[in-house]
Amino acid sequence: MTNKNYPTGNGGGRSHLGAGSRITGDLYFPGTVELPGHIKGRVEASTVAIEETGDVEGEIHAASIYIRGQFRGKIVGGTVTLHSTAEVTGKFTYQSLNIESGARAEVQFRRQKNI
Repeated sequence: MTNKNYPTGNGGGRSHLGAGSRITGDLYFPGTVELPGHIKGRVEASTVAIEETGDVEGEIHAASIYIRGQFRGKIVGGTVTLHSTAEVTGKFTYQSLNIESGARAEVQFRRQKNI
């Protein structure tokens, strides 16, 4: 999905924050970011992947969002995927939503055609 609301993935590469990382603040990645640690704040990227050990509290803005770990907060995204190990609470605005069996969600979902 190409949208001015999200960083572009072209040439942005792949970023990975190490397991056990603890970061607070606003984070911006021009490509894909993998989050296996603890993040408190706002994350903007083309693609955000919260790994099984990941724990994110705050806000995510991305064209593609994959959650395998824990998330609490607000999501504004294109395609949002909750994998079977996901535990999420908050408010999600999305264009496409996929929820695997086993995912735990207490979320207010809102679908929009164009974000």
